[in-house]
Amino acid sequence: MDMQRRRLLGATATALGVACTGLPLRRARAQAPIRLLVGFAPGGAADVAARALAEALRVAGHPVVVENKVGAGGRIATDALLAAASDGNTLLFTPSTNLTLYPHVYRDLRYSLRDFAPLGTVCEMDFGFAVGASSPARDIKEFLAMAKSDPRLAAYGTPGTGTIMHFQGTMLARAAEVPLTHIPYKGGSLALTDTMGGVLPLLVTTLPNLIPMHKSGKIRILATTGSAVSPDLPDVPTLASQGYPGLTMAEYFVMLARAGTDPARGATLSEAMAAAVSAPAFRQTMKQLYFTPGAPTSPALRDRLRQDDAFWANEVRASGYTPDT
Repeated sequence: MDMQRRRLLGATATALGVACTGLPLRRARAQAPIRLLVGFAPGGAADVAARALAEALRVAGHPVVVENKVGAGGRIATDALLAAASDGNTLLFTPSTNLTLYPHVYRDLRYSLRDFAPLGTVCEMDFGFAVGASSPARDIKEFLAMAKSDPRLAAYGTPGTGTIMHFQGTMLARAAEVPLTHIPYKGGSLALTDTMGGVLPLLVTTLPNLIPMHKSGKIRILATTGSAVSPDLPDVPTLASQGYPGLTMAEYFVMLARAGTDPARGATLSEAMAAAVSAPAFRQTMKQLYFTPGAPTSPALRDRLRQDDAFWANEVRASGYTPDT
């Protein structure tokens, strides 16, 4: 992450954090604030997106306090939601794979889709496949040809084992019929550093983490997982356009209540969230983070989550991955 974007995240998080904890509206004072649980560290992109949502809800008269429950890839925050009352006063902001991929990756997971009441999609992001600036590969087919001819180059790194990026790599390897070795890192920073230094042949990670380095010439994004070319990367083709339509996918962040929440309360929260993500200030923050805002209705989101759950069940099984404990 470059210094300018780091300052943006820090400044935005600070400003929104202050705004979210205050209750300046008379209408807000009449309500108990909603607890919005976030499983990621303050100041990061996910946290800033959650706080932007919280501020938009506050402006609309729904006071929100963001609580960071950091650890285990968001699972600690998820467990905290399930330990709270199902009254709609405690909600969760989480990536969709916490609900659709993790149940097939962790044996001892204490939740599944049936434990949640989806309220709407907050934002989305695509993924990118990138190499260091010194790599001769100009697109994903050139990288795969190099990897096939030289086993030393047949490796890709991700922020961790069992992540969506891990399985994107296994999917590409199967589709291209090129064996690729997965190199898991503890987070994306070191993996990005090794890619820039030419140590890591290929990096698969979230697009917002790659775009600043691509624009500065420190890495080269070979392909994105979007259904269309990213407006932030008009020079980078999608994987689908390079012959791999099965790798078209995005990570989307959702807001959830506990299952058993009163449907009327859930509908009110869903409507408030849909209005919040349409607010100009929220959309501007998403643009700065390289996220795409979006708010499908709860039934549409529930169907999407179910489809993704079935997809990842098949993909994890096909990869040969052994679920972790």
